[in-house]
Amino acid sequence: MMMIVLKNWFYYFAGIVFLILANVKFRIRGYNPKAFTVREAQRCTEYDIGIVDRWIEHLHLYTGEDRFGILKDKRVLELGPGSDLGVGLYILSKSAKEYNAVDIFNLVENVPDEFYTVFFSNLQERNIDTAPLIKELEKTKNGNNDRLNYCYRKDFDIVSALGPRMIDIIFSHASFEHFNDIFRTIEEVSKVAVKGARFIVSVDLQTHSRWIRQKDPNNIYRYTHWLYNLLSVPSSPNRERPYRYQEALEKNGWTDIKIVPEHVLTNDKHGFVKKHLNKHFLDDKNQMNYLTVYIYATKS
Repeated sequence: MMMIVLKNWFYYFAGIVFLILANVKFRIRGYNPKAFTVREAQRCTEYDIGIVDRWIEHLHLYTGEDRFGILKDKRVLELGPGSDLGVGLYILSKSAKEYNAVDIFNLVENVPDEFYTVFFSNLQERNIDTAPLIKELEKTKNGNNDRLNYCYRKDFDIVSALGPRMIDIIFSHASFEHFNDIFRTIEEVSKVAVKGARFIVSVDLQTHSRWIRQKDPNNIYRYTHWLYNLLSVPSSPNRERPYRYQEALEKNGWTDIKIVPEHVLTNDKHGFVKKHLNKHFLDDKNQMNYLTVYIYATKS
């Protein structure tokens, strides 16, 4: 019993150390959404393609539509697009009408040309015609974007970023947990979503610091709001739980909402799920055994 108590105090203080380190890292090096840099071109390419393929699979599971052609003529919005435009280019290769991305940080301006060389080479190996995609990328680089639209705004004003554009599908991968106000974000995307638009979003609910994430995935939920906020930076996980996403979607006219757990905490022999959490996360509605989820919804 004493060992369990000591172990939990260790994780409590270790978590604080990792929050401080994350704070320092952000202030020195800025925000990097991946555990690797864009200069690892092949790894980034495989990552981008894998993300889109997973979105297509989840869209298929949700709607029952055929995977082939499921993005044809669709106007797509990605929130928190990451470090390059590979995702957008791959979406356009699926005959999407246009790809739009909105972020707080401008992460794509310094992407080396070598990345896109590797990326297009991979698409060519998949028998994808890259000529029109290369043209779209050049337009975007020159500020004459047409079907490949990337916008960053510190205020994350999605409506202003998109202007008159309307959206058929909203995608996001492990970004919503970094948004400061998910209710405002969902309200904004609801204004640009057409009737029948689909919302396919993955949310990583866990601690993000890699070592402690493996040992104590719910570590960030151990702390009071004031302490966590004191140690947080703009990219820190917001600690919003799945029921809050459901509330925000329902409030803004989304229906057929499904929250599908992707990874669940099953090995909990010491009761980490509840026993050592802050009181704000003890209620069953928080579903603290959910580590990552996909959220599906349809705009009414």
